[in-house]
Amino acid sequence: MIIKIVMIVFIFLLLLTAWYMWHRRNGHFLIYDVGGDPHLANILKWTSIALLIESVIGIIILFMGNKYLNLIILFLASLTILAFGLSITNKE
Repeated sequence: MIIKIVMIVFIFLLLLTAWYMWHRRNGHFLIYDVGGDPHLANILKWTSIALLIESVIGIIILFMGNKYLNLIILFLASLTILAFGLSITNKE
């Protein structure tokens, strides 16, 4: 039961992060000015879409009942955020 609660919170945070990235894709994101950099706007757009898809998959897996399948969502979301962090720092 505690795993489902933790996964619900995690999925909610994924959705919140996806929403924030989607709404900041044409303005200011943290310390970056996205409006002047279309590459960064593209990175934000695709990362938010990926996080949204992973959230939907996570909700489906959450109600399947197999708690080990939740590790897939944790792994995918971590890889997505890792790829985002690496691509935002190497944007030359």
